[in-house]
Amino acid sequence: MDRKFVVLQFLFLPLLVYLVIIIIPFIQSVQLSLTDWNGLSQNFNYVGLQNYLQVFSDPAFSSAVLNNLIWVAVYLLVPTLLGLFLAMLLDKDIKGAVLFKSIIYLPMIFSYVIAGMIWTFIYEPRMGILNVSLEVLGLEALQKAWLSNPNTALMAVITAASWQHTGLCMILFLAGLQGVRPDLIEAAQIDGAGRIQMFFNVIIPQLKNTTIVVVSLTIINSLKSFDIVYIMTRGGPFRSSEVLTTLMYREAFWNYRMGYGSSIANMLFLIVLVIIVFYFRSVMEEKKT
Repeated sequence: MDRKFVVLQFLFLPLLVYLVIIIIPFIQSVQLSLTDWNGLSQNFNYVGLQNYLQVFSDPAFSSAVLNNLIWVAVYLLVPTLLGLFLAMLLDKDIKGAVLFKSIIYLPMIFSYVIAGMIWTFIYEPRMGILNVSLEVLGLEALQKAWLSNPNTALMAVITAASWQHTGLCMILFLAGLQGVRPDLIEAAQIDGAGRIQMFFNVIIPQLKNTTIVVVSLTIINSLKSFDIVYIMTRGGPFRSSEVLTTLMYREAFWNYRMGYGSSIANMLFLIVLVIIVFYFRSVMEEKKT
């Protein structure tokens, strides 16, 4: 039997599933973005690129993009750096390392919905752990309605998401540290390199592939975050925590502007696609070298 035919037989079902779940809905989304369909009626009026032009002039879209950029920046710094720090700390044979790894990774077991509910209770103004702890410490002046305050809502949600994502970053960096060559570390020690020099000149360069994976996953996860935002704030108050995914949902299913919501979804898809292409190009270039 022809080898190519056998390969196609094995690939047929996965490709069929991918076609039904990904390709066809994407084509339908592009088609809807060119109409003014409200999601209920049978009328599909073709409006061309009007929805896309409106996106760029919509203040809500600009605000959501800004919030997404803030999300990406904080999400890159906090979970990534904290995950790397914890990985370096727990990579050694210390007592209780396995227990600490399990505790730190535990939030990854929860869905974003569960994580959002947990942190909603933590941020509860009267009985939440955060405000109660501040009262116990005599810092009542710092107490806030964290999710109801436009100045704190976005960072409160990002903190909750970072809490869950840190465990994944730690596990990926721990896996990357297994590939660090011990002979290079020994050579650096013989040359008199300090811990800081060894970290930046020996360990970090060997974690390049792992860092690319962590950064790419972090950016993609931050751009497509929806459930934890929806559970905790629904994009409020006053759109202060609105991101592209919640704006898309609001326009499509609350305001019955399915065509406009589809255009926002497609814009988000293009942003994520660019990041994925950049990631694969970086990986391929690294393999060539």
